[in-house]
Amino acid sequence: MCYLASIFRVERREDTPRVQELDWLLAGMRYLCVRMLFFLLLTSCSTQVSIPTVSDDPVALLVRKEAAQIIAVSEDKDRASDYQIFLADFPRKDILGMSVGNHRIYIRYELAKLAAWSSSYLWLLRQTLAHEIAHETAGHAKQSGNPSLNRAALTRVISSADVGLPWNVRFRNYSTDKELEADLKGLEYWQKLGWDCRVWVNILQNFEKQNYVGDVFHPTDQRLQQARSACRTDENAKQHARNQRSAIVRELGVSKTG
Repeated sequence: MCYLASIFRVERREDTPRVQELDWLLAGMRYLCVRMLFFLLLTSCSTQVSIPTVSDDPVALLVRKEAAQIIAVSEDKDRASDYQIFLADFPRKDILGMSVGNHRIYIRYELAKLAAWSSSYLWLLRQTLAHEIAHETAGHAKQSGNPSLNRAALTRVISSADVGLPWNVRFRNYSTDKELEADLKGLEYWQKLGWDCRVWVNILQNFEKQNYVGDVFHPTDQRLQQARSACRTDENAKQHARNQRSAIVRELGVSKTG
């Protein structure tokens, strides 16, 4: 309509009123077209694609409670209220969690349900939350604009359908370095909470035993190797602290005796 309007302009000096009317008409139509284009742009810009979520208040409360513990010892401890944790029923069964930036995290609903009554799944939930929160505190989404997909094992590229989104939405993974960084930061949060890092190692060992080899971005063998190294370092540090405490106690005992 905006383009067709221009053909009705008539330049005739003897019909000035008519030309003026057409000018006013054209001006009005151009204004209308601009308003319509602005409205369409505004509408398209304000439309956001979102992952389908599940509503289950008791389960959501459990997830928020577990996430709050981790956030409290993270770099975002003063921004806990900014976090939004959603439950999602991902069509693809091996997606456990997803970080999309802006402190928004999606957790697999089935995993969260199982965590409510199984300690094994509770620790898997804690590992998943720590990993995804680490992506957020590291600002990985801002660095690459890509979401994080936390998976037990992958044999193909994640598609939009795998997480319940339209076909025209594509995913690109974080680099392997960023995934390993998220694991390492997540382990640091566990250690601050006093959670046994050997549980984290055992989870990855179980992945390996079940032939969950991961993919190029989530290699189970590299994740396991890093976790073992970090856990070993932590255990050595704890042993060193215990030795120091024992030495101090012995010295105090000798001083009292003397």
